[in-house]
Amino acid sequence: MASQPLTPGDHFFTAGGITFHYRVGGTSGPLFIAHSVGWGMPGSYLWNGMGPHLEQHYRVVYFEPRGTGQSSRPADEEGSMASRVMAEDIEHLRTHLGLDALPVLLGHSNGACIVLRYAEQHPDRVEKLILVGAEIQDAPPETNDFAAWAEKRKDDPVYAGAVAAFTDLGPNPPTTDEEFAAFMGRIMPWYFSDVAHVATLAKQQADGDALPSVWAMQRNGPSDRKAENRNPHLGDAGKVKAKTLLLWGEEDAICSIKWGRLAAEAIPGSKLVAFEKCGHFPWYEKRDDFFREVDAFVKG
Repeated sequence: MASQPLTPGDHFFTAGGITFHYRVGGTSGPLFIAHSVGWGMPGSYLWNGMGPHLEQHYRVVYFEPRGTGQSSRPADEEGSMASRVMAEDIEHLRTHLGLDALPVLLGHSNGACIVLRYAEQHPDRVEKLILVGAEIQDAPPETNDFAAWAEKRKDDPVYAGAVAAFTDLGPNPPTTDEEFAAFMGRIMPWYFSDVAHVATLAKQQADGDALPSVWAMQRNGPSDRKAENRNPHLGDAGKVKAKTLLLWGEEDAICSIKWGRLAAEAIPGSKLVAFEKCGHFPWYEKRDDFFREVDAFVKG
């Protein structure tokens, strides 16, 4: 007999030619959807990193987008790995779960890019939205702080390996999942203000059912850089009806805090919480503060 869609464990369903994987953790409390990034990092970093707290208070669905983790790849690659397409896959998940609206929808980084687009296109289908260090695709180019952080960190031995890895990415990109996993290991310090947390993230990322997908990495980024695939996050932010919380590290060197401020200004009634001395993974560097904000928002 088929399992119910919200029983704890791994689940699969097929829609639009893709077999999607999601994992359910926790057995009670509000339903909480946590969306992974679309460029190849499996969902294990969410269920291992956020799960120990979230699953004490909520029933959590960790959703892996197409081409990542245990979700299958699209047969037609042209444009079908764009984040805007992945946003529509959330509608497949909602339908599969039999929900009129998603009670809580969280995304991190590119995952937040995806869930924000969903909330813009399906404003009546999201009740509460949490964006953590979101990629904002229509932010003005001058708000991208990556180059400034690279200049600041270039002589810092803590970040030297990450800077070298990013520099080498163009001429020598990874070609296998194993090489991609090694690359991710080299750049991991970049995402933190306090690199003491790197080992914890590395372990929790590795403790999963799949390697990072170089196939997804090779397709998601190039697809998103095409003009026709860029999500008008700020341009359409006024369409969002969900109560929205934005959580950001002040020292996020990959998704600038400037993007968080722009998004908070554009999304009606939203709240931005910025954590000092914190990078791209606030649930590691500011764990207590991060989950205090999440819980107050969800239960408020």
